[in-house]
Amino acid sequence: MAGCQSKQPPTPANTSTPLVSSCLGDFRMRDLELMFERCDEAIEQTPNQADLHRDRALVLTLRGDQAKACEDVEVALSLLKQSKQPVDPMLQHELQVRQSTCKQSRTMAESD
Repeated sequence: MAGCQSKQPPTPANTSTPLVSSCLGDFRMRDLELMFERCDEAIEQTPNQADLHRDRALVLTLRGDQAKACEDVEVALSLLKQSKQPVDPMLQHELQVRQSTCKQSRTMAESD
């Protein structure tokens, strides 16, 4: 009968719950500075969350700061590589696409 019992859900004692899950809640394109500040604050609270670096990279891109956005993409990918937790394949794919865009932008800038 023990084999038929359902698995118990993780309890707070054995699960690390992030303090902040996103910094882009109520996103407003017209207020990118506020969005940037939210992302900064979230990263200060939980610096090892790749998705927060991804979110800030998006805001930085929209603000026109491609170089800093690419830095956040690199940090996020590094965090995913170091993670001992399962990695969201969509997050990893999105970051890899952004990384490719960063590399392409650098290549184009050097050829100008």
